[in-house]
Amino acid sequence: MTLLPQDQEQILSDKSSHSKEILPRKKNFLLWFLVPAIISGSGFLLFISRYSNKNIEQMALQTPAEDSTFVGSTIGFQVGDNYQTDVTFDIVGPDGETTLNLRNIDLSRLIPQVPEFAKNNPALRRWFLTEREFNRQRVIFAAGSEHIDIPGGLGGYSADQLSIGLTNNCLGASYWELAIYAETPSGQETIYQGYFDFPRGAYADIVSDLNPVSYWSQARNLEAWPKFGFLKGMQLDLGAFRDVVKESEITATDLADAEIMALGEQDKKSNLIVGEIVGTTWADLRSSDLQFHSFVPPGTYDENRLWGSDYSQIETLDKVIGREIDSPLATEPLKEVEIVFNGSEGTRKLILTGLDMDAIPQLAPEDYSDGIYRPLGFGTPFTQDYEDLKRINPTEHPFMAMVLDGDDRVVDYRIDIGLNGVVLHRDQENPNLLHVYPMSYERITLVGHYTVDMGEV
Repeated sequence: MTLLPQDQEQILSDKSSHSKEILPRKKNFLLWFLVPAIISGSGFLLFISRYSNKNIEQMALQTPAEDSTFVGSTIGFQVGDNYQTDVTFDIVGPDGETTLNLRNIDLSRLIPQVPEFAKNNPALRRWFLTEREFNRQRVIFAAGSEHIDIPGGLGGYSADQLSIGLTNNCLGASYWELAIYAETPSGQETIYQGYFDFPRGAYADIVSDLNPVSYWSQARNLEAWPKFGFLKGMQLDLGAFRDVVKESEITATDLADAEIMALGEQDKKSNLIVGEIVGTTWADLRSSDLQFHSFVPPGTYDENRLWGSDYSQIETLDKVIGREIDSPLATEPLKEVEIVFNGSEGTRKLILTGLDMDAIPQLAPEDYSDGIYRPLGFGTPFTQDYEDLKRINPTEHPFMAMVLDGDDRVVDYRIDIGLNGVVLHRDQENPNLLHVYPMSYERITLVGHYTVDMGEV
């Protein structure tokens, strides 16, 4: 059949029109197919880059201080049976590179673990692992420790003058820190402080091995993924922590009109406060709009990133309930204190459970910095001698603390209020009178002083 010119034009026009219809559909198909593939591929590459490295035998040390006399080179962990570990680190100083060692330490005691009694409770597993990971654990190997091996000393200091600090920081999985301290005539001096990334692949394997659940089921909690919220709103079953033997409302005093105290760590960190405390009392502090320099990776404070607070949530003391309890982690009865506040967001309950009153030192308030420093949630003391850590596994220590709302739901005390821990001591004259000082974010300031008569429990 012979086509006339006008027929050819019509066919070409129809083909062109048909092609125009097909092209968007092809584009849409490609978009629907390629975009998820690209995203999936990117996620896979991110996963590989984040978790494929499992080499803990050689990790780079970062030394952020430009004027540091000593600079870290590398640090390595040689892990043996039952996590008995040798740690080797190379430090460069004026006299060249020196190798220092920590011998035969139990690495497992620096890793988040769930106590035995909570292993079959999914909510408690999440709570214990999260709180342990996001509470700092600094372990000190004191000068003269059998675990320190530095044959030639460092920088003119003998091995007996040097202490080592190893820290699993409170920034989520993988942020660790190393410090070296020298005993000098004027006191202890930090001569080196550096940071290293514990490979997440290796960390994930260790956490999975030491716990009844895999790291991957808890990763969003241990790494604080977006919308994590520190378990905010989760119902917490207090009955799973202990059995109440008896309880009663007890006498307590809010020393709201007393002068603010700042000793020890609080004095050193006072320059990290942003905002003015209008007045000089605890009540003035809690009504002030305070912010703090944020603690950020690898382990430093950033004045350009501020952390807020809202102490109006714990503005007014309502009542205090004292309890005698039986803990699954103790053979003798212990004490518990529930401090109830009324504030801008309703009821807030600060609960300190697993208290061994005899183990709490008797001090004058002006010596509060020598009291017991504990994080809220679940964790070790912020700083602990390794000999103490060896004596009791953190999973076997009965002390825990929490901030709950009126319905026993978890409050994100870190972000929503700006709290981090408590200081405790007994009264110097009356051993039954417990002094409680809540601490702000990063322990930068105390935010109150309360006394509680535990003799009434």
